[in-house]
Amino acid sequence: MKIKKRKKIVFIVLLLIFIGIFIHPERIVYEPKIEGKVLNLKGKPVENAIVSRIEEKSWKNEEFGYYEYEEFISQTVKTDKNGKFELIEKSRIEWIHNMTFHLLVVLCNAEFEVSKRGFETYRTEYGEFEEQNKNHNACKGIEFKAEIILKTL
Repeated sequence: MKIKKRKKIVFIVLLLIFIGIFIHPERIVYEPKIEGKVLNLKGKPVENAIVSRIEEKSWKNEEFGYYEYEEFISQTVKTDKNGKFELIEKSRIEWIHNMTFHLLVVLCNAEFEVSKRGFETYRTEYGEFEEQNKNHNACKGIEFKAEIILKTL
């Protein structure tokens, strides 16, 4: 009877250690602060334009074993009467870890789009707002300043 109890305790301890390697709240993903101004072609501020942060979520395709990615809008603000906007720095915790090592080069990318009725939608291109973070903590403390010019339809 005591041997079965010990086996259960050892099994539970080993299971907890194994789970602790892959599921723990250590990795925090930061999204950078983005502030800027939205203007029309004549240089006048565009009020109430919608500025949306675009992020990516990923999951593993169980059938084929590769990762799939999907974009989603995670934060939305409107420009004020001076055309200014601010997407504050935000963070999220990733509980499940796929990699047991950390990359030596950490790039911080900011992607967003600006839209308003009567104007063409502006969307950043990959790498347009990009910075290497020497502290290896993704986008923590990084701030991008943008001046966006919307073209009329």
